[in-house]
Amino acid sequence: MPRVPRGKVMLLAYIDKRVAEEFRKLVGIKHGARRGALSFEVEEALRNWIALHRSSHTQTHTSHPNPAPKIFQVARQVKEYLRARYGYILTQAQQMPRAHIIEGIKAVRGTDPRTVRKWFKEFLRWGIIKHIGGEIFEFAGC
Repeated sequence: MPRVPRGKVMLLAYIDKRVAEEFRKLVGIKHGARRGALSFEVEEALRNWIALHRSSHTQTHTSHPNPAPKIFQVARQVKEYLRARYGYILTQAQQMPRAHIIEGIKAVRGTDPRTVRKWFKEFLRWGIIKHIGGEIFEFAGC
């Protein structure tokens, strides 16, 4: 069993495999193969989460948060499709051709041209995608 540094504890949690892979990849990019980098980043993420939930504006009691509009659910589904199909890492805004966004909408919501037009217009209206120029759009992380 590995030696646990003084003042540290082991935290065992089960998380989605894709989230873990993406997290490890980003930590690797940021820190390289530096020993303890993964632990450092997990600890930082937990500190930020705790600070966010301890801040004064979140102390008021709410029964249930408002549900996210359906547009964000559809955008997450399209984002997941694009990640699986083309390998886009959409943790932040990324540029892509209009055809890829259309393909993602068709895969998730259906191929009817009216449906595709509707969802594309809604993505633009809600700021999920932004026209860059020509057939290139920026897909915002949501």
